[in-house]
Amino acid sequence: MSSTTSSRRRQVQRLALTGVGSAVLLVGIAPAAVAATDVTIPLEPLEVELGAFPVENLGAMDPMADPATAPAVTPVPVQYSGTITVALPTELDDSAVEAALTFDDDGDGNPDVIYASNPTGTELPLTISGAGTGTITVTLPADDSVGVDAGTLFLEPLTTDPADLSPAFTYYDPVFYELGFDASAPVAQNVAPELVAISQVPCAISSATSCPVPVTAGSTVTLDLTAASVLRELDLTDLTGVLVGLQALDANGDAVGAAVPLAVQVSGSAATFVLPAGTTAGSYGLVVAQPTPAGGVSVVAVELTVAAATVVAPPAAQPVVNDGLRSNTGVEAVEAGSTGTAAVTAGAGMLLLAGVGGVAVARNRRRPVAEGGTCDS
Repeated sequence: MSSTTSSRRRQVQRLALTGVGSAVLLVGIAPAAVAATDVTIPLEPLEVELGAFPVENLGAMDPMADPATAPAVTPVPVQYSGTITVALPTELDDSAVEAALTFDDDGDGNPDVIYASNPTGTELPLTISGAGTGTITVTLPADDSVGVDAGTLFLEPLTTDPADLSPAFTYYDPVFYELGFDASAPVAQNVAPELVAISQVPCAISSATSCPVPVTAGSTVTLDLTAASVLRELDLTDLTGVLVGLQALDANGDAVGAAVPLAVQVSGSAATFVLPAGTTAGSYGLVVAQPTPAGGVSVVAVELTVAAATVVAPPAAQPVVNDGLRSNTGVEAVEAGSTGTAAVTAGAGMLLLAGVGGVAVARNRRRPVAEGGTCDS
């Protein structure tokens, strides 16, 4: 592990793991598409990117969160000369893992003091144990009485375990934790980051080609966890517990605000919801989030090109032909002395409705090049 870690890297990591449903980046500029009704979306991602979410720093992950809202970071309390043990998700292989602990004493965003488990230059030594077991214990350094009492711990490299997951799964970024050194903290601290699996359908998450799904507002959308879906490798046997949210995208393809939850009906491996009839035509991100049995979360992103619902006008009232003494008003004339009654046709001229519909050209996000899993600045 290298000796430098920039603040920019830490910021990217935090943002990439907070509001993770919004962090899935849709790419390209979508052409106009003919909207469809009663759409079925197979949840069959070609690629799944894995991350480890530091819940002790950031709290429970909210995949529907507004990506523009900066996360609140709570440092994990630790003691100098104590230990911190990180229980990694079982899907990750830590056979070659190393650790780095950095301190930014002057707050300029660049580390001033670096401890490393494999020091190669000016780094100070850092002791770790448990590589290859899934549980890494880091022995923290003694207090040097200089600088700040806050540091950042990084663990890398980590890979997916081929015994558990197929090559469709890749891991990105190191595990990282913000630490606060405090004499009242536990001498032996324990943390357990949660696995986050991010994907996109129908095109791959790394694809540079736009792939919006056209749908008309008011339509029923069915999500299908197919038998061949790689998401089943996360022990997802059906769509129990799935959450769905709709998030507007601006002209640049960026999410606008938090995702709005939609009511979902689940039946085994299928889940259906109705796209609200009042949804304005345009480009939207659909967030499909589901907890995994191991305590992680799967987040699938889908871009929708929504066409407004078309209001169908009722048939126009037919003109009444003057037949004998029947007037166009619908009132029947009564002869003198007759016992007949007057019949009035009500409301015939009051049925006039007009409907409009439309389609929109969707603009998708552009997906920035993801940073690799290294602590290099």
